[in-house]
Amino acid sequence: MVTIMQVHSDDPEHTFLTPQELADALPGIPLSRLGSWRRTGDGPKYLKFGRTVVYKLSDVNAWMEAQTHRSTGDTLPRGFRR
Repeated sequence: MVTIMQVHSDDPEHTFLTPQELADALPGIPLSRLGSWRRTGDGPKYLKFGRTVVYKLSDVNAWMEAQTHRSTGDTLPRGFRR
């Protein structure tokens, strides 16, 4: 039996964003940076179906939580270093 994947739902575990949707939702993050993060493993986890890349909202939320800092002395993740 095949389960149809919901693209958008009220459940973050079953809501998926395209790279463009994610780039639009992250202030100051261009679409090209998401591609760089996929190559280096620095961004949120993603799923790939053939050539189609999607991000599970629950994985994006977990990744964003891991980016939270309490002070400027906190170490920045690799993807944000200059």
